[in-house]
Amino acid sequence: MNPFERLDFYKNNYTKSEQLIYDWIKKNPSTVVIDSIDALALETSTSKAAIIRFSKKIGYSGFAEFKFELSRYIISGSRENENESMDIARSITSLYAGYIKQINDYIDLKNIRKIAKLISNAKRVKIIGKNRTGFSALQFRYRLTKIGFDAEALTDPILIEQIQESLTKGDVAIIFTTRAADPKYYEFIKTVSKNGVTTVVITCTETKLIKQANYHVLLPSIENASTSSFLDNQTILFVFIEILLAELAYIVNGNYNHNKK
Repeated sequence: MNPFERLDFYKNNYTKSEQLIYDWIKKNPSTVVIDSIDALALETSTSKAAIIRFSKKIGYSGFAEFKFELSRYIISGSRENENESMDIARSITSLYAGYIKQINDYIDLKNIRKIAKLISNAKRVKIIGKNRTGFSALQFRYRLTKIGFDAEALTDPILIEQIQESLTKGDVAIIFTTRAADPKYYEFIKTVSKNGVTTVVITCTETKLIKQANYHVLLPSIENASTSSFLDNQTILFVFIEILLAELAYIVNGNYNHNKK
């Protein structure tokens, strides 16, 4: 069912607050796609919690997924009312903005600071990524050079496999992966951990891989908002890189002594 069919399918079971939300969405779908959950709560005289419950009631994991599906459906031109138009650019940017804001809810700044200190004290830093996340690995490597940190980005599967045995205690290996589905990553962490290498996994998926690493960062996944999602998690990873970079810059500026562990 598309979002509008779901809205109507459950309408006989709505509470009073849910009815208010339903009525507003039906009358203002394009506004819902652009506005935040706070704005919707204000417009409907309800609450964020009520909107999240409403979204789950009609079959979504939360408001973010409902908003995404509603936007995708409108953008696709499948609306029955073809005369209604919307600003596609504002819709897509608002979706990304919503997920970027979620990063604050996902990360623990104390953990980020530990990872930053780890990188600053490392003998060597290897940044690993494959396919699309290879761009995240390269981006982090480029950004590190801006603040005086030397690191190597590895995106070739053969090189990633060959480097394992040469890594030793004092080295740090950072893995960027959106879904952590590649079994080679599990083998990599198992192999380098035996040599005393500290591993960090940065991912958008809650997976067993994060339990094998010494440190991990779990970020929101805009791709997982829908099984048919056409949006990309690289934006989320790139924003996180800037957060981690800010902590490293703090070290470089002398607020931390990066020569000491």
